[in-house]
Amino acid sequence: MKNFAEKFLDENPDLEKVEFIYVDFNGIPRGKNASPKTLIKASKGGLKMPISSYVLDVWGDNPKGTGLVMSGDGDAICRVVENSLAITPWSSRKNAQCLVSMEDGDGNPIYADPRHILSTVLKRFEELELKPVIAPEMEFYLIDQKLQKNGHPQMPLIPGTNRRYEEVQLLNLNEMDDFEGFFDLVEKSAHLLGIPAETAIKECAPGQFEINLLHHDDALLMADQAFLMKRSIKNSAKKFNLNATFMAKPFSEHAGNGMHAHLSLVDKDGNNVFEVDKDKQPKGIFANSIAGLLKTTPDFLSFYAPSANSYRRLVHNADHAPTTLSWGNENRTSLIRLPEASSSATRLEFRLPSADANPYLVFASILSSVLSGIQNKDALDKETIGNAHAQHEPELGITWREAVKKTSQSSVVKEFFGEQFQKSYQVVKESEINRFDSTITDFEYNSYFASSLTNGLYFKKR
Repeated sequence: MKNFAEKFLDENPDLEKVEFIYVDFNGIPRGKNASPKTLIKASKGGLKMPISSYVLDVWGDNPKGTGLVMSGDGDAICRVVENSLAITPWSSRKNAQCLVSMEDGDGNPIYADPRHILSTVLKRFEELELKPVIAPEMEFYLIDQKLQKNGHPQMPLIPGTNRRYEEVQLLNLNEMDDFEGFFDLVEKSAHLLGIPAETAIKECAPGQFEINLLHHDDALLMADQAFLMKRSIKNSAKKFNLNATFMAKPFSEHAGNGMHAHLSLVDKDGNNVFEVDKDKQPKGIFANSIAGLLKTTPDFLSFYAPSANSYRRLVHNADHAPTTLSWGNENRTSLIRLPEASSSATRLEFRLPSADANPYLVFASILSSVLSGIQNKDALDKETIGNAHAQHEPELGITWREAVKKTSQSSVVKEFFGEQFQKSYQVVKESEINRFDSTITDFEYNSYFASSLTNGLYFKKR
């Protein structure tokens, strides 16, 4: 009997290439391109890649101290995620892609695999006979492929003009129409890749959009779909001479890109266990879940905001990016918003993650906090009504270094993610921080270099 790989090749005899993809700490796709025959090899455990490639920094280098390079830098078996195997409609040739997870020779998952981290957290929900129902909202900018002279991004040209997009135009359908071909390709790609894309909207900055995925109760599959959707958006944009960026704050004067996550929990019969009372106040497991998130979000902040740029988005009392540990009904200034919904659709919206964060680690972090709240029966503080920024301290408005330090010392991160993962992540992030802090920027040269030549003294010519 033929396996999934053999059947796929039979159905696509003209296939030219297969991309085998895994996701590193930073959510960056890594892997290799191979001939179609390699798919058969991979389906039988014959495809391997180095374990240490999970713990690369954002520049693709191996920082010292992760424990994976100098220990021998061995290979691991790449297991194909079967439901991710699909043709890529944006390719000029007939190509396919698939996700892989790594395991050792005994079939044990590699601890550094973000898919494994999420899978481990989900097993704890199975023990409670609960399933998370989760769905992300992913914000991104469409930008011109041609950068400014200083290398900075710029808005696309308005079709038929020499002008660039400048106005906010929230929910503007005309701007959606301007990019109709792009969104058509994204929709087609989502369908062929089996991704449940639900809606696309114009967001609150020029050239900024949001695509929402339809919720379901397989959180690992949803993380796969979120990752593949981002890749599809980027590749589709290139077909129209555009780039799509999920960078947290690509423009200082405009809104940042977030990846809000909607979450509910269902029991073994599919019933929503999140409930509110007559005053719309969460009760039971719902209250514990929110309380757990509020209590432990600082521990997981460096997964939600994984780069220096992420913290440019988390500015207190600016836009809608949350910086306080607060919750509220229909309150977009709070960390956790409870949308108006029917009892079956009662859920929370967690508004902290940056759009460029690793979706596996984002989901695992949210769910770890929820589990912690349920297990400890954490009590929920009162609802925030009105501007949360004006009523609470900016406990999430800290530096990247402070966030990484909190994660590295956190007992709850150690409990849910494992000590090895926690230490390796710390090494990677501290290496990135040190390189970032030691780099002299153009802004520094422009600000200080000229004045330093004259010691700041300027003489008027007589």
